[in-house]
Amino acid sequence: MDPERDRPTTEGGGWVSRARPRPLPTLRPAQWLGGILVVALAAWVLSGVFTVAADEQAVVRRFGRVTGRLGPGIHYRLPWPVDRVDVVKTTTVMKTGVGFDLPRGEAPIATGMEILTGDTNIIAVAIVLQYVIRNPAAFLFQIEDPPTLIGSLAESVLTETVLGMPVDEVLTTGRLEIQERVKTGTQALLDRYESGIQLTSANIMAITLDSSVAQAFQDVANASADREKKINDGRSYANDLLPRARGEARSMVLAAQSYTQQRVAEAQGNTTRFLELLAEYQKAPGVTRSRLYLEAMEKVLPKVRKYVIDSERGTNPVQLHLSPPTPPQP
Repeated sequence: MDPERDRPTTEGGGWVSRARPRPLPTLRPAQWLGGILVVALAAWVLSGVFTVAADEQAVVRRFGRVTGRLGPGIHYRLPWPVDRVDVVKTTTVMKTGVGFDLPRGEAPIATGMEILTGDTNIIAVAIVLQYVIRNPAAFLFQIEDPPTLIGSLAESVLTETVLGMPVDEVLTTGRLEIQERVKTGTQALLDRYESGIQLTSANIMAITLDSSVAQAFQDVANASADREKKINDGRSYANDLLPRARGEARSMVLAAQSYTQQRVAEAQGNTTRFLELLAEYQKAPGVTRSRLYLEAMEKVLPKVRKYVIDSERGTNPVQLHLSPPTPPQP
C-alpha cells in the first residue's frame, strides 16, 4: 500500500484512493514526420486517378513526350511531375471563318473579304467553316492557334477558286462548287500540316457586290431563276402529257390492228364463199345462175312495191318473171 496514494479519511472511517492521472504518451518528431510523409505519399499516388468524359479524349505525356491517347472512362497515370494529361473535347463542333468576326459567345458578324473574280470584278465573300478535333495529340502539339491557321488556309483556297470563275457564276450557280472546293482544298492542306483537324462543313454566308452593279447582277440572277422555273415547268408538263399521248396512241394502234384483222377475216370469208360458188358454177352453170337469181329476187322483192297491169284485159297471161329466164339451148 502506497502511503502517498492511500490515506485514511475521517468520513466513514475508511480508506479513499487518491491516484494521480498518468501523462499521455508523446510522439517523437520522427514519428510525426513519417506520418505526414505517408499521408502525402498516399495523396500523391491517388492524384494519378482521373476520368475522361464520353465526349473527350486524353493525351498522356511522360516528361513532355506523348505516350498514349485514352478514351472515355476512369484511368491512372503516374502523378506529376512524371506524367501530365491534356483532355480535349473531340465531338464539340467549333467554328472559324473567312470574312467573319467571331466574338466569343456571340453570333458571327459578316464583314466580307474582297476577292477578284475571273472577269475582274470585285466581290466580298464571307464563309464559315466548322471543324472537330480528329487527333488530339496533333491538335495540341503540331499547330498553334488552330482557328487562325484554318482561316488562312481557307482564304488561300477561296481566292484561288473564285479567281477561276466569272462573277455571274459565283453569284448564281457556283456557290455549291465554291463551298465544296474550299472544304476539300482546306482539308488537304490541314492534313499536309498534320493538324489533327477534320472539317465538317464550309458554308457561304454572304456574297456581295458593289452597289453600282449589284442590281444588274440581281436581274441576271432573277432571269436565270425564271429560266430554270420555265424549264422545270415544261419538263413537268411533258412528263404528264407524254404518258397520256403514248396511251392514246397505243389504244389507236390496237383499234387499227383489230379493225385490220376483222377486215382481213371478212375478205377471207368472202373469198372462200366465192371460190365455193365458183366450184358449184363450174359443175352446174345453169342451176347456179338460177339459184343466184332467185336469192337476189328474194332479197329485193320484199322491199319493192309491185304493180300487176293487165294490158289485154285478161286475155293474155301476165309474166312476172319470178323465175330466171331459161338459158338458150346449145
